Formats: sequence, structure tokens, C-alpha cells
Amino acid sequence: MTPASYADLVTAATVGLDRRPLRLAGLAGPAAAHAGVLDTSDPAAALLEAAALLSSARRAGVLPAAAAPPDPAPPDAEPELSGLASAILADALRSDPELAADLLAAAAAAGFRAAPPVLPALLDAAVRHRALRPAASAVLGQRGRWLAAYREDWSRVVAACPAAVPDDSGQPGTGGADGRADGTAADNSNSERDASATDNSNTTDHSNRRAGAREVAGAGEVWLTGGRAERRAWLAALRRRDPVAARDELARTWEQETGDDRADLLTVLAAGLSAADEAFLEAALDDRKQAVRQAAARLLAALPDSAFTARAIARGTAVLSTERRGQRTMLAVILPPDRDAAAARDGVPAAPAGAVARGRAWLVIQFIAAVPLAEWTERLGLSPARLLRLPVPGGFGAEVHAGWRKAAVTQRDPAWAAALLAAAAAEADDAPPAARAAAASADTELARVLRPAERVAWARGILARAGSGPQAAAALAACPGPWPASLADAVLAELARGLRASRPHRGVLVILPIAARLLPATGERDYAAGIRALGLAGPVAGDLLSRLHRAADVIAYRRRFLQELQ
Repeated sequence: MTPASYADLVTAATVGLDRRPLRLAGLAGPAAAHAGVLDTSDPAAALLEAAALLSSARRAGVLPAAAAPPDPAPPDAEPELSGLASAILADALRSDPELAADLLAAAAAAGFRAAPPVLPALLDAAVRHRALRPAASAVLGQRGRWLAAYREDWSRVVAACPAAVPDDSGQPGTGGADGRADGTAADNSNSERDASATDNSNTTDHSNRRAGAREVAGAGEVWLTGGRAERRAWLAALRRRDPVAARDELARTWEQETGDDRADLLTVLAAGLSAADEAFLEAALDDRKQAVRQAAARLLAALPDSAFTARAIARGTAVLSTERRGQRTMLAVILPPDRDAAAARDGVPAAPAGAVARGRAWLVIQFIAAVPLAEWTERLGLSPARLLRLPVPGGFGAEVHAGWRKAAVTQRDPAWAAALLAAAAAEADDAPPAARAAAASADTELARVLRPAERVAWARGILARAGSGPQAAAALAACPGPWPASLADAVLAELARGLRASRPHRGVLVILPIAARLLPATGERDYAAGIRALGLAGPVAGDLLSRLHRAADVIAYRRRFLQELQ
């Protein structure tokens, strides 16, 4: 007979024991262990006693199921940060995420990992601040990655920059960091939002994918059942060992993957990318998820001999060429027709709402930007600097230069970036202040492509021309620290000059936090003392004085942290 439940007792009491006798063969749940105390000779008393036992058992809670403890974290080979370094890092995680990112980068470069007591705070901070995730992931060590697997939000930190490299068994190993390209993008169209909602609401996608993956011969257990970060790391490791096998594994489960997983996993193919991947990537251009199409387009653009690149060259060279007018060479622009289906498939964006009136001019920018920059110098036979000096009849010079700017940033071409910045500087003298301010952000993007020495020289030029302020701040932030002495001394001199100005707050307050993070913390010159001395050189308002001391403290924190890494 089935043990009696509380519902059985209620039914018997409602109907009546005379009409429905209750035979208590036992009690359900934890109360079963005490069923022997029931006096079955008195059915009414037995029912009430059974009800009391079941009610008490229900109020007492549920007995936990027996569970085996989790496997311990794998051992870490890297030394952990000292107590002082950990305390400095914990303070930065609470108050200054950008400083924390700098400290983490320094620790990773020196081969250290975060100490276990700091790991929860580190992972929480990386969850709150997306920009902190790559730096945090680099110092997690095996213990940190083991800990992150127990919380979904922490696992996203590892997903941002997986540091564990699986071995041939499919389990995490101890290899180096595996960077990821950002294969996602904002999705603004209604149809894409609908498709994304479908991907996210279909709770069976992952189970379907895993069921399909089990049919793949030789697939690792992580690929079959792991989370997104684990599966991505497994695929990345396989890609390094056997690029063809990795692409084939992804192709086999492609239809069962969610849209977000397709976009994320597709970027793994950037490692070992070759012409053999072209057919698979071309098919991905027709994916319903915009982020997948964009990731496929970026990868195809990196294949110089692909059909995708050939289509881009054909579109770009159809709108821009050189022509002779008398003794002068000019750049001739032929406005393209409206964006056709082939251009849309290749990822050429439609003109934004504000550019409808000049939509075809917008396409000029997009078509030029998609062409490999080397194609222009080879086809037109001129250097970047000479091409940028050519006149562009019809008023399309801004569009031509904007296309080249976009290409220089996307293709990371320092020669073109230097030429574009030089051309912009030559034009800035005649431009109104509003136009110069608008161009500052675009110039900073280009400057990040420059070689380090060129970037420093550019920032010093901005500092000399514009002084302290937003434009100088953007230029200085584009120069990774620690700055060389030439730039560091120029910044300190500009801070001193700014403090002597009639309204010192405006410029100094903008560049002071950047200087605190990027001025050298070690070396012959003590820049922390130099900044404190600025507050003693003349009358300084209380708020500004406190900020000067805070900047000096940040430099001192960095110095103490770096000393702990020795």
C-alpha cells in the first residue's frame, strides 16, 4: 500500500472514516520514520496523530538530498599577490575601476594572480564594469575560474576573455589567455529584435544543440554540456590544434545554437583564418541574427582574396578614381545608386535617418571604407599623404576622407592614420572652434592606431596647441602609460600653467585623473611629489587641492603596488 500523504488524511476526514476507512500502511516523506508511534487500534486518533506528524514534518522543512562535495580547484602555478598588493587592489576595486584595471594589467604582466580573499570582490567588480573583465580574467588563475563557474554573472567575466585553455580531454587546462574579438553589436531593427527575442525565449535551444552535438563523433564533453564560456574555450583550443576540425564542429551544431552563441562562437574562427573558411562564412552572411552577419563580414574582410573583398573593391573603386584636369590630378567621385541587396548582404549599413538627404553620399563613405587601404595606393599610384592632398570636386572631400578614416581605424593601418591626422591638423587652423571640437573624437580614434612614439608626439602637439581641456584629455588617454618622460614632463608643466590661470578648475580637473593613472609611478622622478608641490606653489582652492592630493595618492598607490611585484 502507498504511504499516506496529508492530502489522503484530509480526504478521509472530510468523507468520514465510517464511509472511507483509512488504513495507515505508513506516512509519506520524513514523517515515515515516526509512523510506528501511531495507535492504529483507534482510527480517529491515528488520523489526528498522523496529521500532526505530517504537519510538523512539513513545517520543519525538507531533508537535503545527499550531495557529493565539488571537486577542488586545480592547483595554481603562478604566485599570488601579497597582502599589501591585495589591499591596494581591493581599495581600487571599490573606488576606481580604471585604476584597478591598470593594477590588474601590471600584475598579469608580472605573472601574478589575485589572492583567494580578493576573488569575490574582483569578480563582482568585473560584473559591474564590463571594461574590467579582460584584466580581471587575466589574473583569476585556476581557483578564480573554478569559483566563477558557480555563478552565472561571474562566468561572464571568464567568457569575456577565457584564460583557461582546455587540453585534449576537453577539460580546462593551464594555457595562456585566449583573447576574443567583439563579435556583438547593437541591434536596432524591429525584425532583429524579434529574432533575438525568439532566440532568448526558446528554452529548448541549448538542449537541442547538446542533443545534436552528442551525435558528433569525438566531440569533447565540454562541447556537449558546458556553458558558453567553457564551450568557447574548448572550440578555441581545437581551432589552434586543428582549424578544419574546429570549423566542422561548429558547422555541425550551427542550426541548434542560439543566435547569441552563433555570434560568439563564430569569432573563434579569427584564429587560423584561411580561405578554407570562406564558404562557411559566406553562408553566415545570410543568418537571421545581425550580430552573426556582422561577425562573418569582419572575418571575410580579413581574407584579401575572398569574393567578399573582391565585391568590396568593386563597389569602392566604382565610386572613387583619379582624373586629370589640365595639369592637375583630382579625385573623381561618382555617386552610387541606392544600396542594393548585395551590398546589404555584405553588411553595408543603410543611411541613418538624419542622412536621408545625402544617403548616396553616405554610401560613398561606406564603400570607400570597405576597400583594403593598400588597394588605393597600388591602384592610384600615390602615397596616403599625396592622396589626401588631392582636390575632390563636387564637395565630396569630407566623405572621401571619412571613408579613409573609417578604414584606417578598422584595418589598424598606422601609415594611413598618421597621414590622416597630419591632414586634419593642417585643416584645423582654418576650421571654426565647434568643428575642431567635433573632429577631436575622430582624431583620437585614429591616434590609437599610431605607433607608440608617433602617438606620444601627436599628444604633445595637442597639448601644446590646445592646452589642458577635453581635447588634450582625449589625446592623453590615447597614450598608454606609463608615459615617457617627454610627455610626462609636458603634462606636469601644463598642470602648473593651468593652476596659474584665472579659472584653473576647467582644464586641470579634466586631465588630472588621467595624469594620476598614466604618469610614471617609478623611476628617477617622483611625479607624486611633483603634483603635491603644485598645490604649494600658490593659492589653490580647497576642492582642487584635495583633487591634487588624490592624484598624488593614486601615483603613490601605483608605486607601492608595483614594488610588491618585484
